This record gives sequence, structure tokens and C-alpha cells, in this order.
Amino acid sequence: MNEIILHHYPLSPFSEKVRRILAFKQIPWRSVETPIMLPKADLTALTGGYRRAPVMQIGADVYCDSALIARRLEELFPEPPLLPAALSGAATIWEDWADHRLIHQVVPPVVVELLGVLPAAFFEDRVKMTPNWSREAFIKAAPSGWQETCFALDALAAQLAVSDFLLGEAFTLADAACFNPIGFLRNSPSLFAEVTSRPTLAAWVRRIEAFGPGTAEALNSADSLAIARHAQPTDTQGQRDGTGEYRVGDRVSIIADDYGLETLTGTVLRIRRDDITLLRDDAGLGAIAVHYPRSGYCISRSVA
Repeated sequence: MNEIILHHYPLSPFSEKVRRILAFKQIPWRSVETPIMLPKADLTALTGGYRRAPVMQIGADVYCDSALIARRLEELFPEPPLLPAALSGAATIWEDWADHRLIHQVVPPVVVELLGVLPAAFFEDRVKMTPNWSREAFIKAAPSGWQETCFALDALAAQLAVSDFLLGEAFTLADAACFNPIGFLRNSPSLFAEVTSRPTLAAWVRRIEAFGPGTAEALNSADSLAIARHAQPTDTQGQRDGTGEYRVGDRVSIIADDYGLETLTGTVLRIRRDDITLLRDDAGLGAIAVHYPRSGYCISRSVA
């Protein structure tokens, strides 16, 4: 198997979710730091347009979205388990809450705290992703977002009063998903004080941080493209017809259902219950398989 390559940047909360999983499973990986804003020419060359972080690359197979990345890592490295069979459903529910509710409560107050250090063009870039992500929108959302965050911190602390991790005595995907927004609060010491003031929550953070930084080796983006260019997609087996209005061989378009306006168009190579794989024939890289989760994305037959 080709090595694990993670395209990410330090401030990205969803990248931290994957970095914690890599550290927990003690998986060596190559680190490509992608810019926080466009242009991200090397990343979008790999993905066909997807710009969000993180993206995982294994040769000519490219995985978009932290939810899919987590599950692919679990397939490749099942021990220690991230999704034990008895807890898989519960972990998925926790992940959905953290990825689609908690993170959107946490981000506005943190971003407002960072207004003085963020690049001047940051909000121009984010408005291109989602029109309501203006500087003014973040400022307006921050007070209610912070109130909701504090309610969530109370709920997490209460759960952690009965076990070391959210679903028992072992780290699972539920912990990885919730750690990413809670860890994002560290960018503001005054906000993170609400975490440290809750002893059970603070102890949970320390347990996860104790996994360490993981084993990562820096790789530049040009070299990651060369790796893709000299490889062929390998994660293509196990295809089946899905429940959507598309089949293997169809041309489809994929766009996220929450934020980000980029659309990927490609030929369906494989459909599984939870994910879909598109084949791209890139002029500079050759054949690239781009993998998406089916949940959280709008997938439709392309008229192009």
C-alpha cells in the first residue's frame, strides 16, 4: 500500500479530527500543508475542485471529507478500533452532531477572537465558499454561538463524569469528532478557559492530547502530485448499485449540502452503501479516483 498523505493546515478543526485518529492508531503519515485560502492549485488538481481540508491521498486515490477519511483509515488499520461494532451507530450519531452542529456553534466566537490575526482576505475567501460567511455574519453569530457552545460543554462534561471517553473507557470516533471543535477553542485562551473550568472535560482533553503528535513527515505538494501521477487507483472494488438515481458508469456531479460551492463532476466508478467513487482523467495526473461520503452531499446525474 502507498503511504498515507494528509493535505491539511494547522488551524483546520476537521484536520485535527483526522490527526487525532492517526495519532491514536499510531499510523505514520506524510504531511502536506495546504493554504488556508485559495488558490490551492495543487490540492484542487488532485480533487478536481474540492478545496476543503482535510483531504487524504493514497497514491492515485483521493478521499474527501473527514467522515470518509476516518472510515477508510478504520478499514486499513482496524486495530485499535475507532468504530467497534457495538458502538458504531452511537459513534456515528455523535460524529454527525459534532460535525454539523457543535462546530458551527464554536467557530463564530473563535473567529471573532481571531479577527486581529486572520489574513485580510480571509472573509473574502470564505464568502466565496458560502455567501453568509461574511465578517459581519460571524460577528452577529458569535454571541448565540458561544451560549450554545457552553450548553454543549456542560453536556459533554456530564457524559465524561461517568467514563473516561464519550462511549466508555476507550477512544472512539465520537471522541475524535467532538475533540475537533473543543480543540479549536484553544485558539482563544479566554474561551478555552470554559473547557478547563470543567474538570471532567479538561481531563478528557488531556487524555486525547496524550496520544502525542503522531508520526508525520513533511512532504511538499509538488511531490504529492508526482506520487499521484505515477500511481493508479486501487481502492475500486466492491461496487454495487446504490439507492440514488445514478449507477456505475454515469456522469454525476457532487456538491456539499452544508457549505462550499465547488462541484466535482466525474464518472461513477463504484457505489457502496456509505460512499461513492468517481473516476477523473486529469490531463496532468492521469487517472484519479476521488472518494466522497454519500451522506452530507448532493449527488445528481450530470447533464454535461
